[in-house]
Amino acid sequence: MLEKLIINYLGHLKDIQTLSSMEKNSIKLNDKGLYVETDTSKRKFVVGEKDSSWELISFQFLYDAWNEFSSIRLANSSDFVKAKGRSSFIMALFSQLPFVSVTQKNGKKAIMLNQFFTDQLPEINLNQVLELLEEVIAKGLDLKSLKQRYPEDNVYRLKSRARQGLKLLGFIDSQYVINVGLIEEYRSSKVRSVILKKQMLKHTYFSIVYELLSKFSDLEKVYKFQAIKELGMLIVKNSTGDNLMRDSVADVRTRYMLSWMQEVDLLDEELNPIMEESIRPLLIKTMQDYLTARTEPLTNHPIGKLVRNELPNAICRLPFIDSNTYSVKGSVGQGNWATVPWLAILNKNVTPSTQRGYYIVYLFSENMKELYLTFAQGITETSRNEMLKMNEEIRENIVMDGVKKSNDYFLGVGAKARGYVESTAAYIKYSLDNMPSENQLVNDLEKMISYYESFIDYKKERREEEMIVIPHVNEKEITDHIHSYIQSKGFYYKKEEVINLYLSLKTKPFVILSGISGTGKTKMVQWFAESVGATERNGQFTLIPVRPDWSDGSDLLGYVDIKGDFKKGPLTSVLERAMDDPTKPFFVLLDEMNLARVEYYFSDLLSVMESRRREDREIITTPVLAFEVDGRDIILPSNVYIVGTVNMDETTYPFSKKVLDRANTIEFNRVQLDHFAFLEDIEEQEPLSIGNQSLAGDFLHIKDAYKDNIALIKKVTEVLVNINVQLENIGAQVGYRVRDEICFYVIYSEKDNLLTFEEAIDQSILQKILPRVSGSDERVWDTLKGLYEICTNQVYDGDILPNFDNSMYPKSAQKIVDMIRRYQLDGFTSFWIGS
Repeated sequence: MLEKLIINYLGHLKDIQTLSSMEKNSIKLNDKGLYVETDTSKRKFVVGEKDSSWELISFQFLYDAWNEFSSIRLANSSDFVKAKGRSSFIMALFSQLPFVSVTQKNGKKAIMLNQFFTDQLPEINLNQVLELLEEVIAKGLDLKSLKQRYPEDNVYRLKSRARQGLKLLGFIDSQYVINVGLIEEYRSSKVRSVILKKQMLKHTYFSIVYELLSKFSDLEKVYKFQAIKELGMLIVKNSTGDNLMRDSVADVRTRYMLSWMQEVDLLDEELNPIMEESIRPLLIKTMQDYLTARTEPLTNHPIGKLVRNELPNAICRLPFIDSNTYSVKGSVGQGNWATVPWLAILNKNVTPSTQRGYYIVYLFSENMKELYLTFAQGITETSRNEMLKMNEEIRENIVMDGVKKSNDYFLGVGAKARGYVESTAAYIKYSLDNMPSENQLVNDLEKMISYYESFIDYKKERREEEMIVIPHVNEKEITDHIHSYIQSKGFYYKKEEVINLYLSLKTKPFVILSGISGTGKTKMVQWFAESVGATERNGQFTLIPVRPDWSDGSDLLGYVDIKGDFKKGPLTSVLERAMDDPTKPFFVLLDEMNLARVEYYFSDLLSVMESRRREDREIITTPVLAFEVDGRDIILPSNVYIVGTVNMDETTYPFSKKVLDRANTIEFNRVQLDHFAFLEDIEEQEPLSIGNQSLAGDFLHIKDAYKDNIALIKKVTEVLVNINVQLENIGAQVGYRVRDEICFYVIYSEKDNLLTFEEAIDQSILQKILPRVSGSDERVWDTLKGLYEICTNQVYDGDILPNFDNSMYPKSAQKIVDMIRRYQLDGFTSFWIGS
C-alpha cells in the first residue's frame, strides 16, 4: 500500500526540475500512470518529430523504480537498472517525497531515504503522557528521578514511556530538562489541544505522515493504516540502530501515533487530515448576512470586505493555489449590491478577467440558501454559441467524479442569475442548512481545480495539434505567405511593401503607416496579423480607435476611479494577455493615432520602449503599470507589435522627433485603381499560426549584432555619416538609436535575401531620415539638395526632369524631389503630404 500512497502523493505535483540539469518536467496523473512533458519534447512535437509532447510513464515502471531505490536506500543515476533512461526524472520525482533527501554519492547527485528511530514514535496513549505532564505541573515531579518516584517495574515502564512522549512533544529535552516556557503556555491555554497539535506538527515524523495522508482522502482507513505502517518499517530503525522496525513494533507504534493525531483533531475517524476552518465559516457568514447587507449602503460594508478580501485570501492560503498561476477575485457588485455575489479562481494563463474565458467560480443563489461550486465561463465577452460549444467540450473531454456535468440548477430569476447558470459546464451543490465540513469543501475545490487544469492541458494540446506549421520557417517563407494571404483577400500590395512592414516590425515593434485616406492602411495591418494567426476572435489582434480628446496615458492604459478601483484601458488588457501567452504575437492597431497628440497619450509607452533589456534570456521592460495599480507589474512584452495609422491634414497633429525617433514611418500613397490582374485565378490562402520567435527581433543594442555583422554595420554607418553631414545644417542629424535600428533592418533583410543592401538603405532613409526634415528655412532647401545628391550621385537641377533609373536610392530620391517642389511652391516643406 505504501507504493500506492507514494505515487498518489507525487501525482499531485504539477512540475519538477531534474537535480543536475534543472530541466523542467511538467507532470499529470491519470489511470495509466504519469504523463511527462519537457521543453525538449514540446519542441520535437512542434516540428513534427513526435506525435505528442507528453510521454507516459506507467505505474509498473514507477513501482519498479521505487523498489530499486527503496532496496538501495541511497542511490544515484547509475544505481537504477529497471529505470535506466529515466533515472534523472525518477530521482527528481522521488526527491519530492517528504522523507527523501538530496545528497551526493561517488561525486554525483543522489537521493537518500531519511532515517528515524523507534523512540521518535510514541509507545503509549496520549492521555497517559498528559497525566504525567499534570504531575510535573501540579506536583513539580522531577523527571530525572522517575525510578525513585515509581520503583515498581510495571508502573515505572508506563511512566518512562509517558516521559518519552513528553520528549516527542517538546516539553522536555533529551536530558529530561523541562521546557518552562512551553509548559507555561500549555498550563495557561484555554484550548490545550491547539498547543499539542502545534507540537506534533513540529515533529518531523508526525508532519511527514500528516502530509502524506492529506493527499489520499479517497482510500479506505485500513489501507491508510497499512501504508503508514509500511512507511515505519521502511525508514524507522530500532533505538540502537541495528535493524529496521519489525512488523509487530511498527503496528503498535503506528497505532499510537495515529491515535495521538486523532485526539488533538489533526485526523478524523477515517484518518483524513482535519483542516482548521477558514473557508466554511466565511461562506456561511456570507449566506447568513448577505440579504440584510443588501438593505444597507454598500460602501465599506463588512460583507463586501469579506467577499472581496477575506474569502479570496483564505482561498489563496490553500496549498494547491499557486499565487504565480492563480488569481482569486470576489464580487458583491459595483455601486449597487449584486443579486448573485461570486468568488472566482482564475488561471492567469487562461484569462485575467471574469468577463471572458473559463474558470472556477462559487456562485451564491439569490435567496442565499444554496451555493454552487462551478466550472463556468465569463458571460460579458463571450457569445452564447461560443459558451454552449465550450460547455459541451468540457463535459465531453474531462472525466469528473462527484461533479454534475450540466447546468440544470436554479440561482434566481434575475438576468445575471440565468446568465451565470447558462455559462456553467459542471457544478457541485451545497446548501446553507447542510454545509459540509472544511475538509470536504477544500477537497471539492482541489478536485474542481484539477479538472480545470486538465481542460487547460487539453486545450493546449488541441491548439498545438491544430497549428499549421512551416517546418524550419524563415523570413522569406513568412513574407511570401503574408503577401499571398493578403492578395487572396482581394487587396493589392507589392511584395516589397509586405517585406518592408515585416522588417520594420522586426526591427522595432512600433510602426507608423501614413498616407491619404482609403489606401488600405488599416486592412494591410489586419490581414498581415491574420495571416500569421492573430485575429480579433482569438484576442491577438486589437483595433483601438484614437479619440481627439485623449490627453494622457489613462485613455489607453486605464485609471483609478473615485472608489479606488482600477478601470483597465484597452491596451492594458492586450498587454496582460500577451504577458500570459508569450509564445504568440499580439498586434495592436491605433487607428487615426494622430487625432490626439501622440506624445501626450502615448508618452509612457514611448519611454518604456527604450527600457527594453534582457533578463534570463527574456526581453523585459520597466512596468507600464506598477503592481500597486493592477495587482501585477504590467510591462510591454516583446510579443506586442503596435502599428499606428495616420492621415496628415488640418484635423490632425504633427509628430514630434521623440515619436519619429522610435518608429519606422511607412507611406501608403500609391493608388492603382485599374489593376485587377492579381484577382485572376487567385487561390484562397489559410492563415498560419506562427510563433512569436519568427517575428521578434534578435537585437536590442548594436553590441548584440556587432560581432557577427561587423562589415555590414560599418557599411551602413558610412552611409549614415555622410547623411549626417547634410542633416547637421538643420540640427536633425540621427543619433545612436536610429543608427542601431537601421543596422538591424539591413541585417534582417540580408539574412534571407529579402532586399538588396541598396533597397534596404533606401527604405531606411525614406522611413527614418526624411520624416525628420521640415521647415521654411533656406537651410532646409540646402539639406534636401545635399540628400538628393547622396541618393542619386547627381546635383539637383530644377530645370531638368529627374530620372531615377540609375539612382542608388530611388524611393528616397523621389520623395526628396517632392519635398523640394513643395518648398518651391509654398516656401515650406515636410515629409507629410497633407501637412
